[in-house]
Amino acid sequence: MRFHELHGKNIEFDGQRLAATRFNSFTHAMIFSERPLYPGELFLVEIEDITDSWTGNIKIGLTCLSPNEILSQCTQEILYDDIFHITIPSRPVTQYTCTCGLYRPLFNFGSPDDYIHTPFDSIRRQSIEPVQKSNDSSTSTCPTNIGSRIGIIYALKQQSIHMHCILNGFDYGPFTVLNIGSSTTENNEIILPSKKHQATYMKSKKSINKYTKFWAFVDVYGATKKVRIIQLYGPSPLKHLCRLKILSNLKSNDLIDTIFLNSRLQSYLKFYIA
Repeated sequence: MRFHELHGKNIEFDGQRLAATRFNSFTHAMIFSERPLYPGELFLVEIEDITDSWTGNIKIGLTCLSPNEILSQCTQEILYDDIFHITIPSRPVTQYTCTCGLYRPLFNFGSPDDYIHTPFDSIRRQSIEPVQKSNDSSTSTCPTNIGSRIGIIYALKQQSIHMHCILNGFDYGPFTVLNIGSSTTENNEIILPSKKHQATYMKSKKSINKYTKFWAFVDVYGATKKVRIIQLYGPSPLKHLCRLKILSNLKSNDLIDTIFLNSRLQSYLKFYIA
């Protein structure tokens, strides 16, 4: 998976369209998946750089309009019409029970060898977790920090589409529910445990059906400066697998400095930007 070749005017890609950097301002930084996602296919990005020059956080979601259609309506002012999205909170998040039956089993903490099964494929539980560990084992990593992994996925039900946000290994739940066969999104099928996790019911200009295509959408907004796509369904680079293996055997990132490695390799383990 790569980013779509079309993007906001303040974005530049690396040579392979796997990393996206906002080089100016705090906005006009929309990027998209190179193709529509399949139901149950997780699109995951990792934050590689942040800035304290701006406020606000990265946004992620899905859109039923093509990247060309979205960008053509955002030449001057950024509009989020037909983009079902969530702004990532700048605080640690915790898991709650998913109600749409997308995951069997649900996301839970387990061994690095655990797999997560979706209608699209199975992925390693470890691949969606942040590589940087919190020094306090009782807390989770803030999802807007460098090293955080943020994903988007959707599930088809008989009469609705449930869109989920994945934050550092937690299923943040269905933040949007769309009715199939309607341009409105009121739906009584979803039952959530608390008001703070209630899904929003957004509207679309298009009639939504089970064949509607959805592109993954990311807005590299505000304090977020650079993101990279994490490849979940193909061979991972050997150096990344080695990094995961090393970090999985460390109780804290503070111990990286005690490993007999040169400064460049230590920076790579810490997810520092070269």
